[in-house]
Amino acid sequence: MNQGLQLLIKKHREIFWEENRNFYSDEDYKEAERKFIKFCLTGASDNA
Repeated sequence: MNQGLQLLIKKHREIFWEENRNFYSDEDYKEAERKFIKFCLTGASDNA
């Protein structure tokens, strides 16, 4: 995987964790984090 893309994903994971660490169960957290990172990188959500 491209190193720049890996750094972007890491950055967005840290942002998501800081803002949402106490709001989700472990299972829901993984799904929400995945959707957040996808949205940040593509601008598209799964609902569109």
